[in-house]
Formats: sequence, structure tokens, C-alpha cells
Amino acid sequence: MSSCENKHLKFDTVKIRTNKEYLKDTLIKFNSKYNSNGDLINKYYNSKDDKLIPYNLYIGISDNSQSLTLEFSSKILLDDYPKLITKDTFKQCLENINQLDICTLDADSIANDCYFSKVHITNDIKYPLTNDVLDSLNSNVNDYRRYQWEHYRKDGIRFKKDVKSISCKESIVMYNKEKEIVNNVDFLSILSKPNEVIDYFDGVTRFEMELDKPKKICKALNIDTTHISKVFNSKENPLLVQFNKIFGIGEIEDRQYIANYETYAMDAIIEKHSGDIKKIEQEMKDLHVYSSNSRNGLSERMKKIKALIEQRNERLYNSRGILTEIRVKLGEKAPIPAQI
Repeated sequence: MSSCENKHLKFDTVKIRTNKEYLKDTLIKFNSKYNSNGDLINKYYNSKDDKLIPYNLYIGISDNSQSLTLEFSSKILLDDYPKLITKDTFKQCLENINQLDICTLDADSIANDCYFSKVHITNDIKYPLTNDVLDSLNSNVNDYRRYQWEHYRKDGIRFKKDVKSISCKESIVMYNKEKEIVNNVDFLSILSKPNEVIDYFDGVTRFEMELDKPKKICKALNIDTTHISKVFNSKENPLLVQFNKIFGIGEIEDRQYIANYETYAMDAIIEKHSGDIKKIEQEMKDLHVYSSNSRNGLSERMKKIKALIEQRNERLYNSRGILTEIRVKLGEKAPIPAQI
């Protein structure tokens, strides 16, 4: 693989599939899974059943397909956890698995010959996720009918595409990484320098998107196969692309906020619903403000209200500055964390 690493491609979690021959030995008894006929499907280890491993690790062996499946969190890097899973740390993850006395992997072969079936693309940026930032993001979704938001881990937020087809689902998550790591006592307890890991995440907001199918990975990374040589050589920045897709890249119209009675009335409605455009639209539908035959009338009114909400949020929260600053940080080629 090329030595040039895409600094935007960092993973918190990966799932890979490779040749069964690269599993050299099992050092503990693996669980067995059978089908309804009593035939053995596969053998596996899952850290969810192991109190000694406080992070995600799955090792599956299939005799039928002669395949080895590995799924692991970047926490397998221990004190190097802030580096996440990258081209430079991927082999280190495999070597650390070997140190758990669960199995023996051929780390060199896997690092050169495996396929990704799931990745959590991640970017940790120094940016406070304040209430003003959350309010600004909530109110500046480009297509509020298509992208919905929901709370994530109490003080975080997830924006997801509202579609029925699983293959078309997409989302982006943002949350306070410092709070998450401080509360992960079990993981911190196995580190040699837990305070330095905590310090690294001081004031950090994590941006993350999950690609749970090879087809999604190929599309996001603009590659034709999820082989490791293709994945880590992609030049794409999927998180920035997804952020722009949800929040758009257009400018907020800059003009007098309350110009006439029409904008005055719309502003009163906006304030009533605290800028929640979905609640405003639903109330108009419930009150039959526009007849069922006047769908265009409601659509045009909502366009005006949305524009006014954007101006309101620019005035209250500096929304334009918030979106621009996040885009810049997602696009920066941040240095890899120093050895902890």
C-alpha cells in the first residue's frame, strides 16, 4: 500500500472479512452456532461475553465459506486510542488482538489482504457542542423533510435520512467525546496513561458516520471494491461530504429581518415554536391554513419561513459562522496524535 495516508479516513470501528487461513490458532474455547438442522454454522468469540475486555471485539470463523471475520473498536489501541484506526495503525490493532491470548492472527497477511464490510468513519475536532451550536444545526438542515434529527447519548445529536429502504439510510452523529470517555471507567482502568487520553479529548466533539454495507463504503470512498488496498488509498472526505449534504453549502440571505407585516407575522409563528420548522408546518396542516388543493401554497410559505428562520439563527447564534467553522475543521488535515 502507498505510504501517503488520507488524514480524513479514520475509523472508530471496522468489520473485515479475510481468509480463514490467517487465523493460526485459537487459545480459548470459542462459542459455536448451529442452524435449525443442528449443523455447525460458525465458531466465534464476542467480547460482550467477556468482562475482561471493555470494548467491542468479535472474531468469527466459518468453515463453509473458509472465512475469518473480525470486528473491533479502535479502543483495541489502548493508550493510542486517540489515533483511531488508520492505514498506519491497522496492523497495530491486529497485533494488539494477538496480545489478548484469545487467538493468534497472521497480522501481516491480514493487513495486506482483507475486505471491509462495515466502517464507522470518525473525525475528532476541537469544537464545543454548545446549546447554541445544537440549535443552529437543528434549524439549518437543508431539506428538513428528508433529514430528521434525534438526541444521541443525552447531549449529542444524530441527523438521519428519513427513508424506508435500508440501503438508502444515511446519518451523521455529533457528540461530546470528552464526556463519553470520562464516563468509560472500565476502559480507562486498563490504560497505562488514562489521564493523557482524557486530556486529549478535552473540548473535543466527535463526528461519526456508519457505513454498514460494502456498497455504501464503495460509494462514499469512490472505490470499486472494499479491499484494504483500495479503502486506505481513497482520497475522499466522506464526513465533510455528508455534512454538506445535510446542511447545504449555500449562503444565508442577508437582508432586513422584519421588513413588513408578513415577516412580522411569520416571526411570531417562528417564536411560538422556537424555530422548529417541522412543528410549524404540522400546525399549518392541522389548522388547514391551506386547502388540500393548494399544496404549492403551503410549500411556498414554508420556503419563506425557512429563509426567515435562517436569518433569525444567524442573528441569534451566528449560524453562518458555526457552519463554516465546522466545515473548515472537518476539512483540515489534522496531525496524528503524538505517542501517549
